[in-house]
Amino acid sequence: MATLKHSLKSFLLREENENNPFAMSDAEILEHICATHVHDHSAPMFDLDSLFAIVEDILKCSTHIVDNVSHGIHGSPEHISHKIPQASFFSPLCTLKQISHEMSCKTPGEDIAHKTTLAILNKLSGYSWDAKAVLTLASFALEYGDFWLLSQLQPTDPLAKSVAILKRVPALTRPAALQKHCQDIVELNNLIKASLQVIEAIFELEKLTSYDVKEVPALAPAMEQIPIDVYWAIITIVACVTQIDCLTNDLEERQELSHFGQKINIILSKLRRQISLCMQQIEEAEYYKRLRKIVRTPTEIIEFFKATILGSCGFPWWRNGTVRCKKDEFLRSKMPWRVQVHQGGMALQEDAYVCGYEPSREGVET
Repeated sequence: MATLKHSLKSFLLREENENNPFAMSDAEILEHICATHVHDHSAPMFDLDSLFAIVEDILKCSTHIVDNVSHGIHGSPEHISHKIPQASFFSPLCTLKQISHEMSCKTPGEDIAHKTTLAILNKLSGYSWDAKAVLTLASFALEYGDFWLLSQLQPTDPLAKSVAILKRVPALTRPAALQKHCQDIVELNNLIKASLQVIEAIFELEKLTSYDVKEVPALAPAMEQIPIDVYWAIITIVACVTQIDCLTNDLEERQELSHFGQKINIILSKLRRQISLCMQQIEEAEYYKRLRKIVRTPTEIIEFFKATILGSCGFPWWRNGTVRCKKDEFLRSKMPWRVQVHQGGMALQEDAYVCGYEPSREGVET
């Protein structure tokens, strides 16, 4: 009997380690989640932008309420700006409820959170990666926002008070409960804020896919990593739901959130760097497009100089309709092309330098 118990314990421990995402490589996680993704676009269509706008409003207000409550301040936030969804927006409520059902009342543990995340990804198999993240966040926001809205209404509204009792709102909002769980509530709230920021960054990055990766090379590696980032965003939300269940049930056992917090903040920093690099490359690509358009038009030659040199160097070369090239080396640092003017227009050649125009020097002093 003792041998059987030992074997069963070893089996369960091995299974737990195999499903612990913190013990997996990105390649292993990717293998798990790609098996859940379908490319047939069979998922119902909905307004993703409007849904995210609503979710962002709910979570910003809710987390602000929690910040106030944790500091002994009561009242709804008034200074938070609200985004207006499209009038035609129709909530994917059934999908949100199905996701909520998958997340609710789970036993704490990274392995359980991993299995729950895969179950959610299977339900959302036909959606894009950013839609999977936004839908999961929306499902969470529906419950989290309702919880803290009831906490504000229950002192004065009998209906809200009754609903709050069923949802165990007083288990976290009574003064004694707040004092006991304050640190856990603050940690949870901060992790929710970080998760919102990660999904916001994923959403922003997805919108940049309209650009050509040849012009924005940083976009390719960033997009390759999106499925992994979505996985970590979803599993972090799952862990937050489990922690809320533990707190409202006043259980001794807790969902460990610190590892999720470290991971999600690393991802957030990486996404911000990637977006910044992509935006820089987009700006450079758009700038070069404008220059190419200018140099194809002979009448726009002076505009070319104004765009390439005068607009960026701050040097007083432009005076009385003439370009004054005072220092050849300074010009080279500002315009690394050979400028050739022809009857039909102007051409750029990289890696060569010239200060002047051929065949005509009208409007240029050297």
